[in-house]
Amino acid sequence: MPVYLVHGFRWPRAAIRIHIILNNVEDAAAEYIMSPTTSAALMNNLRDLYPELMTALPNLRFIEQYDPEDTSDSAVSQPFAFVADKIESCKLSLDVGEVIGKGVGAEGWGALVELRDHLAAGEKVGWWVVYNGDEQRMRLDEGQGHELGTHSEEHDQKKSKGGLKQLLRKGR
Repeated sequence: MPVYLVHGFRWPRAAIRIHIILNNVEDAAAEYIMSPTTSAALMNNLRDLYPELMTALPNLRFIEQYDPEDTSDSAVSQPFAFVADKIESCKLSLDVGEVIGKGVGAEGWGALVELRDHLAAGEKVGWWVVYNGDEQRMRLDEGQGHELGTHSEEHDQKKSKGGLKQLLRKGR
């Protein structure tokens, strides 16, 4: 059950949804941006929109907070995901001071702040501890009604065809 120390900013879920819709990122699912297909689609979109910034952020990743023990209605859609340029996974222990002491470069810092201004203005850029109890998060399998299926890249690729447009059509 991974715990991460990340340097970055929180991206509010509502802002993620708006970004995906306004930029027509068809293969992206706003509810879990760590999935391989969604992550790749968002990274490609950000590279297209902000090529200079993304060049300075070669290690940028998306991290989700998730607790598999939380069965409340709000557990499916957490209020934030994290956009991070530095990520350290904590297995049993981690020297937080050492990781933070290594810091991030000035160019990377500036690029991350500017990216934050585009995606989540007003959010703090800093160090966060993020718990994700299941990186291969369970989710509703579209073909099985309300049964849960495991998340896999192959499944994600098959189900992503049509993306947001297909989802919006189903909602009509």
